Amino acid sequence: MANPSYKRVMEVVAAAPDGTTYRIDKYSQSQSNGNEHPSSFCCLQDGQRVAWCGDGQYRLPDGTIVATVASRLCD
Repeated sequence: MANPSYKRVMEVVAAAPDGTTYRIDKYSQSQSNGNEHPSSFCCLQDGQRVAWCGDGQYRLPDGTIVATVASRLCD
């Protein structure tokens, strides 16, 4: 089975409580296999995975919770 390809669909700027900002990219699967729901993932610019916590918050690999301050959809 071929690996699905992913497309960057959103860029998010998020801030930690100490004021440090991070760019988080959200990728979505560009094709799905039959009954499967399209999947997505979020990561930092260096490729480290980031967990979406809901309500505009993300958990970084080190456990820090950051909040969205700006976002934009990608083409």
